Amino acid sequence: MWAAARLGLPAGEEAEAYAKAVVAADFEAPGDDDVINKVRADLEEKGIAVTEAELRSELERAAAEARRQIAQS
Repeated sequence: MWAAARLGLPAGEEAEAYAKAVVAADFEAPGDDDVINKVRADLEEKGIAVTEAELRSELERAAAEARRQIAQS
């Protein structure tokens, strides 16, 4: 959802569809590189500069939030 917001996608169906596409990219190869590469390419295509460190930091933040939500269930 962070990347969708950076891409200027409106909240709702478009942002959720993009988030699902990013999740699907995660199944292409082991590790996080496939997700990092997809999001970086999508952002760069729109002229949005982002570092790998920034992407990895945001990915870790999102993973921590997911773990927190699962623990609360």
